[in-house]
Amino acid sequence: MAISKRDNQELRDIFYQYKEKYEGCKEDYFALLYLTKKFKSEVEEIAHQVAFGGFDYGLDAYYMDRAGRNLYLYQFKWSEDYNLFKDSLERLANEGLARIFGRTLPDGDANPFLHCLRGDLYEHKELIDRIYIRFIFKGDAAKAEKSEGLQFLREALEDKKFLIDQYFENRRIDLRVEFLSTSTLPPPPPPPLDTHTVSFTGGTSIKMPDDGKTLYVGFMCLNDLSRIHEGLGQRFFSRNIRAGLSPDRPPNKKIRAALEDIVIKGQMSPEAFAFHHNGVALAAEQVEFKDGEAVLFVPRLLNGAQTVTTFAQFLKDRQEHPALKSNQDALRSIRVLAKIVVDNPASDFVTNVTISNNQQNPVDPWNLRANDRIQCELQEKLRTEVRIGYARQEGTFTNLSEDELEELGIEETKAIEIKPLAQTFLAAQGEIDRMAHLPKVFEEQTVYDQTFKRAYLNTDARKIVLGYKIHLMIGSIMRRLAEVSPNYLTYGIRSARNLVWALLIQALLNDPKLPEILDDFGTNLARQVDFNERLKTIATNRILQIVKDVVNGNEDYRRKLDEEKYTFLRQKEFFRRCMNVAEDKYGWHKKYF
Repeated sequence: MAISKRDNQELRDIFYQYKEKYEGCKEDYFALLYLTKKFKSEVEEIAHQVAFGGFDYGLDAYYMDRAGRNLYLYQFKWSEDYNLFKDSLERLANEGLARIFGRTLPDGDANPFLHCLRGDLYEHKELIDRIYIRFIFKGDAAKAEKSEGLQFLREALEDKKFLIDQYFENRRIDLRVEFLSTSTLPPPPPPPLDTHTVSFTGGTSIKMPDDGKTLYVGFMCLNDLSRIHEGLGQRFFSRNIRAGLSPDRPPNKKIRAALEDIVIKGQMSPEAFAFHHNGVALAAEQVEFKDGEAVLFVPRLLNGAQTVTTFAQFLKDRQEHPALKSNQDALRSIRVLAKIVVDNPASDFVTNVTISNNQQNPVDPWNLRANDRIQCELQEKLRTEVRIGYARQEGTFTNLSEDELEELGIEETKAIEIKPLAQTFLAAQGEIDRMAHLPKVFEEQTVYDQTFKRAYLNTDARKIVLGYKIHLMIGSIMRRLAEVSPNYLTYGIRSARNLVWALLIQALLNDPKLPEILDDFGTNLARQVDFNERLKTIATNRILQIVKDVVNGNEDYRRKLDEEKYTFLRQKEFFRRCMNVAEDKYGWHKKYF
């Protein structure tokens, strides 16, 4: 339903007409205006279904369409900025759905409309077949659907569907989460949250006595895993710390060779595959078993992305081979050992299980942060503002074609990586000592939060790209510095890589021509000759002089250079002294992205 420009006036009119009766702010009446228009209702008939004021647990309104057997839950923003939905999505996922469909009642401060909602639900429970959670705003709905930040939170919300299933006593209820605009045509609706049925044989289960978490162990058809991947796409891997890695890695080569021997050459039995494979692990909100099959609700792959992507690539490469068509029975008989954890895939417990199940390949601390909300939102920012991919998951873009990248809204074939991005942020902050100790940065929550500041989500993405690109060229810059440094600094300057990186960022941020530099160099990851020469000039004409002044002004530093002790060049205190000299000589002030 479109709201026209004149509805700005209508919003003001309805607010001033009813504000004394219902209170709240003007934006609260967006919900009232929308519902009266869409469902052709009078204000007094529908006002009790609208939240006026706060304490709404992420919802602004509801409507029960008894004839259509639909329940609509709404959140409204009188804005074109879809990012404003993030807090509401988080509240709704963390607590809201539990207050509506769970055993936890709304507290005494809850908005009265929530009590009306629960009452209507109880009375008309048998009339509901579908639930739509709709986020209504004035911006571009297609962009909202592609938002990684919203997708992260949307999955957390969809993962709570088990509360709905329990409320309706496991009667089939479809749930759809949609972003709709009043000013543009809606994007195609996302597929409903479907269940996935897989073959699961030889199963046994283990239950944890303290909190009831259950683990099922059995054998699953590789074809079924591939089918789930086709249906969910990359969302199937969203709780994994890696995406599909390079097909040239030894494990993936062995998987391809085994598939070739079974399906194409007929030299190995399908049963042998499970003997040679470590198995896969999944998490699901709920699992139901019947006649050798498992019905998985909201399945996510925790370990096995290499197997699934390699299998998909094998099928694609061999799709015209006659043996593939004639040996479908062998293909369907390939099974892998599978573990299914019954729990919310976004829970801390499942995260720890994911880490444990990926120990066959080294797991670095930065891999464990791949699915954090800040990482998803940085991915979205870089994609939407500069059309550059962010490989927060190892191997995110390894197997994507240029057409697939373009479909994702990414122009660059290269991607920003999580480790050097962390170093970029640390360099901009002057935390040069931390740049050499990245495991600690990702392992300690306080340090991690200080490194990946949420404030970076509001900065110009081109500044981030500019700072990041320095590390792509830092090798040639350091060689130039070593060539022109005085003898007493020649060897020491080679140890000052992170210091030079940090000072180069400050030089660019303090440059009066920064807007032009951002336009010329801040929208891609190309190693442009002009940018490289600009950095070398700054390093030799400014940064080298700054370092010389600091060293020459401190006898202790000169003595350490003579003793070939260079660690002071990698410390935050030395950067601070360099910035003091830079302020005196060149008018630089410490700036942030």
